[in-house]
Amino acid sequence: MTDFTTNKTTGGRLDRRTFLRGTAASALGLAAMPALMPGAAHAAFDGTLKMLAWDFQPNTIASLVDGWSGDGNPQVDVAIIPNVGYSPALQTRLRGGDEIDLYYNFAYNTQKFIDEGWAMTLNDMPGVDEMIDDMFESSRPTHVNAAGNVISVPYFSAVHTLHANERFLSEAGIDKMPSTLAEIYDASVALRDAGIVEAPYVAYWIKEFCEEYLHVYLLNEGIEAFDAEGNPVFADDPRTVGVFEWWQKMYREGLAPQSVLTDDPGKLSNEMAQGNAALFVLHHYFLSSIRALEGPESANVVLAPLGGDNHTFQMGEVLQLGNTGDEERRLAAWELAKFYGWKDAEGNFTVFEKWADAAGLAAPYAGFFTDEAVIAAFPDYYDLGQLSDIFETGSKVVPARTLPWYPDFQARVGDIVHALLLDQATPQETVDALAKAARDAADGGPKL
Repeated sequence: MTDFTTNKTTGGRLDRRTFLRGTAASALGLAAMPALMPGAAHAAFDGTLKMLAWDFQPNTIASLVDGWSGDGNPQVDVAIIPNVGYSPALQTRLRGGDEIDLYYNFAYNTQKFIDEGWAMTLNDMPGVDEMIDDMFESSRPTHVNAAGNVISVPYFSAVHTLHANERFLSEAGIDKMPSTLAEIYDASVALRDAGIVEAPYVAYWIKEFCEEYLHVYLLNEGIEAFDAEGNPVFADDPRTVGVFEWWQKMYREGLAPQSVLTDDPGKLSNEMAQGNAALFVLHHYFLSSIRALEGPESANVVLAPLGGDNHTFQMGEVLQLGNTGDEERRLAAWELAKFYGWKDAEGNFTVFEKWADAAGLAAPYAGFFTDEAVIAAFPDYYDLGQLSDIFETGSKVVPARTLPWYPDFQARVGDIVHALLLDQATPQETVDALAKAARDAADGGPKL
């Protein structure tokens, strides 16, 4: 069987990962200094904070927050609502005057929430510069806007990767892990024609998620979707039409199953585990789902980078601080935000370590990947050196996703892409429609 393992011996050299692990203790020592110490709440606030989160492992959320309160910090009233419909429900609460000190949010909502007065910028908060400095440079535009304002704290981060069945690839005679769109197409054809799997490629192409894949596929080909001002420059790049030709061809030729327009990630993970699919593109942490299912092919599925010499898409959801006028309350909420989205008072990645153990979620900090507790928490089928490299140099965030008009564009992408996949629009018509949707959103809505 072909060996697709990316670990390599260093022949006695001090490789980057070993060096970073050796310096982790120094970094933790600096983080514990009073000027940098996160997680110790402002003693002047003795009330109860309010936090809102969506329903991923609510018991874990409660345990983490209770642990923070138990260390002498304020009590926190945590409310949990469903992930589906979370954004409109949150906005309804905020418009109704509900004072929420800290809440989960989608990155594409962040600047809008600042502009609406529902969230506050964090520039003057103690320790914020150190938090940003700890991040991968590639990750910072999710949390710092073009004006230099810090608008959010990480909840989790992820990169889109290829989940590939290396046994199936070997059986099909494929000796190089596919990475570009053309290589993925060729591998899918080879897997189908060899009779190994009928529809080899799966992805989460429901309407609500097509916007992420828009960036995955454009970045894979070295195409920037938006410029610094948020203009849809993808429409001016002649390579963009080819991306949509590929997308349509994958679906039209049955290389992706017809049900992929409605399948949920649980089903897609199970298709990989059972051997009904061989290639799956989604966030890196879905490897945990595939392995946990313990299907006949689960152990043969590995992660691989996307994009070749280009990039894959880096995303992450965030925490925002409510815009309260009470300074002591605000400072206490900020300490909770640092604990939940950075480090605890001892300089440990307590919350991120728990999410790593629970679901393979990552954080946008270089030190996260070299932290001994985090390394122990991650399942051993993850190559953290590889994953760190994808975050640092192999992926990009899309700064335009934080612009206030972006949620309106995001909501349009699914309809436009599904029309392409269902042969109701040509690739060029799709490019034009997406560019118009972006311009209309930026201008405040479609023009009649």
